[in-house]
Amino acid sequence: MIEVSVTMSPIEDDAGRITSFISVSRDVTERNRMEELLRRSEKLTTVGQLAAGVAHEIRNPLTTLRGFLQLQQQTHKVNPEHIGLMLSELDRINLIVSEFLILAKPQAVRFQEKDLRFIMKDVLSLLNTQAHLYGVEFSLNYLDDPVFVHCEENQLKQVFINVLKNAVEAMPDGGLVKIEIARLDFEEVAVTITDKGEGIPKELLPHIGEPFITSKDTGTGLGLMVSQRIIQSHRGTIEIESEVGKGTTVVILLPTSASSRRPESES
Repeated sequence: MIEVSVTMSPIEDDAGRITSFISVSRDVTERNRMEELLRRSEKLTTVGQLAAGVAHEIRNPLTTLRGFLQLQQQTHKVNPEHIGLMLSELDRINLIVSEFLILAKPQAVRFQEKDLRFIMKDVLSLLNTQAHLYGVEFSLNYLDDPVFVHCEENQLKQVFINVLKNAVEAMPDGGLVKIEIARLDFEEVAVTITDKGEGIPKELLPHIGEPFITSKDTGTGLGLMVSQRIIQSHRGTIEIESEVGKGTTVVILLPTSASSRRPESES
């Protein structure tokens, strides 16, 4: 089995009638293999960078749990309110660990219908601690109605993490990162992420997404390259606007799935 890309073009005569076709097949097996290796490498890098934030986020509820348990040990009394809070903190830890494992564990690529709003909420939950360390807050604005897309959930999470981490790191003095999920029509949805950070130099902007092209001192440029490939595989696009000293806006356009394309009057 090999993977191929097939292009077909018609050949017309002088009268404009199609007389034949030319078919060109290209073996893309090696290219796809290299793209997958790059995607996995970038995922491991992302997971490593998130580890400190996740550890800090888990330490907070653990400190709370330890305090309650020590109090009960000293008083020899069980407070029902404390039990409820401890269970809530344990649920919080379980959620964080589950989300982290989803990113760290290799997953088979399987497209499913998912609500884009919940995917973004999960990502923000994972990144909140790191954002707070930078003095950055997230503001999420989304539709009341579900926004279903046909996607590989883990890959979309990786894209959102890459873009949001770039936004956070572009604001060393802190600030607000705005995220908006808006349906353009019944065929397409836009995820807009805006920061007021350092911005991208004009000369670099056309090359953003190329390997090792980055405005960050320690960056590799691979994160956005991988993100673009993922969005392309979802039949979407990434558009970037930026101005030095004023910030950057990233717009991710994705086709909606069938469930989101029915007008409300038909649902």
